Amino acid sequence: MGQTSNVITPATTNTLTRASGRAKARSHLAAITGLAPRERILRLREGLPAESVAALADEMGWTKEHAIETLKISRSTLNSKIRAGRPLDTSDSERLLAVMDMIEQVRQMVARSGDPTGFDASKWLATWIDTPNPALGGLPPSDYLDTHEGVQVVRRLLAQMESGAYA
Repeated sequence: MGQTSNVITPATTNTLTRASGRAKARSHLAAITGLAPRERILRLREGLPAESVAALADEMGWTKEHAIETLKISRSTLNSKIRAGRPLDTSDSERLLAVMDMIEQVRQMVARSGDPTGFDASKWLATWIDTPNPALGGLPPSDYLDTHEGVQVVRRLLAQMESGAYA
């Protein structure tokens, strides 16, 4: 039987550091979704950790690249902020938090309508948000995430799904 090596290389260290940063970002995102409005506003103004984009992508089963495109975040700016340990700006933070809020909205909808055991709201939203929707003129909900008004349209559409109303 061969023995496995426990040598830590720079590549292993970078992978562990990224994983640790994503875990912290995921925890930060989970905590902010439950805050009072004033606290959420203060956190948004400070900016969410740039690693939160990759953490959200992981949670939703997306690639980081897909999250960048969907959230309409500048790739070069994001990578620069991650390297420098700087937070996202307010508008990027708001789009990120909007998707986190939608995940929570879906979780609550499913919990109210029955047994949520085995249901992954993040993965469901990831698929739904990229699927063309007749109520949006055949566009996917992800096309609406770049403005506050667009996010409200998508959130109302989710709420209408729960009630059975079609827009």
